[in-house]
Amino acid sequence: MRRNELQLVFASWELAPLAQTGGLGDMASGLARALAARGHAVTCILPAHRDVLQHPRCPALAAAGSVRIGLPGGELAGRWLAGELDGVQLQLLDLPALYDRPQLYGGADAAEALRYIALSRAVAEFAATVRPQVLVAHDWHAALALCALRVRHDFGAARGVGAVQVVHNSAFVGRFPAQAFAATGLPDSLFHPDAIEFWGDISVLKAGLVFADRIVAVSPTYAQELQTPAFGEGLEGLYGSRARRLLGIANGIDTTLHDPATDASLPARYSAEYPKPKGRCRKALLDATGLDAPQPGRLLAAVGRLAAQKGWDVLVAVLPKLVEDGASLVLLGDGDPAFAEQLREAATRWPKRVHVTIGWDDALARRIYAGADCLLAPSRFEPCGLVQLLGQRYGTLPVAHRVGGFVDTIEDGETGILFEPLTPAAIAAAVDRAAELLRERGVPAVQRRLLSLDVSWTAPAAAWERVLATVAREAAQRI
Repeated sequence: MRRNELQLVFASWELAPLAQTGGLGDMASGLARALAARGHAVTCILPAHRDVLQHPRCPALAAAGSVRIGLPGGELAGRWLAGELDGVQLQLLDLPALYDRPQLYGGADAAEALRYIALSRAVAEFAATVRPQVLVAHDWHAALALCALRVRHDFGAARGVGAVQVVHNSAFVGRFPAQAFAATGLPDSLFHPDAIEFWGDISVLKAGLVFADRIVAVSPTYAQELQTPAFGEGLEGLYGSRARRLLGIANGIDTTLHDPATDASLPARYSAEYPKPKGRCRKALLDATGLDAPQPGRLLAAVGRLAAQKGWDVLVAVLPKLVEDGASLVLLGDGDPAFAEQLREAATRWPKRVHVTIGWDDALARRIYAGADCLLAPSRFEPCGLVQLLGQRYGTLPVAHRVGGFVDTIEDGETGILFEPLTPAAIAAAVDRAAELLRERGVPAVQRRLLSLDVSWTAPAAAWERVLATVAREAAQRI
């Protein structure tokens, strides 16, 4: 091991590009690769989902040992599969009975709970055997691993393994029926409000929060929000009691993958040194969508999951006002059918002002980021958010609700516009502010400023490195 090299194990249900439904996979993968690039040894554990094994980028895998998980009614038997991807070691938990499915997620019953409990128990066993300096559990899916590590393996050298819980989205606490507790293999004394019990059920996220050496939220503002009833989802008291162990680090994005200077999906390439071709991307987006060309600052876009969390209901409500004020809007997303239908109706009502694509098209998303003047992000809550970082990376001004990671990544009036409260009137006023900013500063100057921002993993990875090194040092003292 090189001097100052950390031995790290990440446990995650998703890992881009192999398995993901949202930002969790991007973050787990991006941070792992960034830390590996800084000279640390990183192993990522995830289930051998069917999607993973069939993915074109799944590396060559080799059997790397058996797995046996004792349960009240018998035993789960499987194996580890090992490989390497982008400088990161992979350890896949191959339990076909649990993970050979056409989708990553199922229901919220005790049978579904076994999929996450099995992963956590296998991760804890792996960490106790391999003994990395720090085990990092990403979100609720793997949180029980920290509890199992501390309770079932808290002896010998395994005591020196540090434990970090990452909170990506506390709206999901991993709540399952009480009967799922039997599969955890934990003592009955932990079915208690101070441990894993949650209003008569179990919360696997709570298990990680209780036993973690550090809790890291995906932005500093979100770390503070988690300690309030509005965002804590019933765990705000626990977050508050562990406030000295709770911190936030905002995510980055892959700036090699997302680079307007090299992105082949764009009609023109541009950079901070030469932003002028972004205007060609604007014209191409208007031509492709058939929308009327609005005044500078009034070509608006929204990209992402169609869900109430993302504020699409408020966006639908403000569409008439935005159109009345002269905006043209390009909207892309997939999710709630009710929102999809409302957006289609808006596109029918204003065919020259509103263009809607239901579904997901990554190349189209990039062309929207590049062509729009402003990117709307009216999320009700946003632990970190990637859309504002992508907008900035492509030189497009984010207009976002003043919440969560938006607060930490947008300098209001400089690198974006923040608004509150989350109302149609506030969104319309924020769009006016954005147009005024572009008019006063000049579109090229604002775009150049955005394109010059460092939204990569460089700074976040350095912050993570400091936290992990501290946890490793403290954990070593327990032996």
